[in-house]
Amino acid sequence: MTRRVLWSTVGACVVLVLVAAALVAWYRQAQRQAAAAEAARLEAEAAAAREALYRQFGIDAPGTRLFVPLPPELPYHQGRAKLGRALFNDRRLTRSQISQGLVCGACHHLGAGGTDSKVHHGVLTRSVYNAAFATSYLHDGSLPDLHAAVGKMIEDPHFCWGGPLAGVAARLAQDANLAKRFQVVYTDGLTGTNVVDAVVEYLKTLVTDGTPYDFWCAGHVDRLTAEQRRGSEVYLAAGCMDCHDGPVLGSRKVVRGRKVPALRGLGLRKAYLTEGKVKDLDAVVPMMPGGDLSPEDRKALVAFLKAL
Repeated sequence: MTRRVLWSTVGACVVLVLVAAALVAWYRQAQRQAAAAEAARLEAEAAAAREALYRQFGIDAPGTRLFVPLPPELPYHQGRAKLGRALFNDRRLTRSQISQGLVCGACHHLGAGGTDSKVHHGVLTRSVYNAAFATSYLHDGSLPDLHAAVGKMIEDPHFCWGGPLAGVAARLAQDANLAKRFQVVYTDGLTGTNVVDAVVEYLKTLVTDGTPYDFWCAGHVDRLTAEQRRGSEVYLAAGCMDCHDGPVLGSRKVVRGRKVPALRGLGLRKAYLTEGKVKDLDAVVPMMPGGDLSPEDRKALVAFLKAL
């Protein structure tokens, strides 16, 4: 092989190598651009979904906002809510003639974050505060709406033990004054369906607005401490928003067969996780995805969670 041919061959190889490198670089750049475009598309869809969700609950905020204050109240029927409030602590919802505790308020302590922080039949009591913001109910998210959940709780022998709703309505109807009150606000009077609806209307009034977090969301930056504000950054960086999102930071998704709980009002609770085995919020964080944090970041995150 002559020297000229040799150099021509080497030159051709170099050109091929450069072309191949350019093609690889182009391909990788195209992949990065496609991934970025897909991520932008998904984020735009998520923002649109958040904004639609916010509007559903009367929250006027763009979907690009991840943290939003809760409205002071949701729309509700005042007369029906008053009935629901009375029923919340009415033991006639149960068939038991023994227990004085089988009422809604026995497990859902309004002064303790809407829960007794105890486990009943293997499941930690969920808070009734902000229940109307959820999109599914029960620990596994198997019920589609709040009416279905309240009806289930009243009828289920493991909870209120009230029996069929028709029987609950018949027991309550023995109270002539209560029956008359139902007749005023419901055209068909005291029925099992209306008993459930009254409780639901009352639950709509249980909103945890006005917390330091709410004021911070509304622009009053100083309502959270510097550490708590740092905790909000850790919350996003650790990916907490992937599961705990929406107006109440949760109650919208089911992960591995468990409904993701809402984090609003978390600092008032005394037990955590579905089984309620963990009593310390600081101990829960490392158990969560993305919870492998430095001691400083974990402390800031817990401080932020307690402000919710």
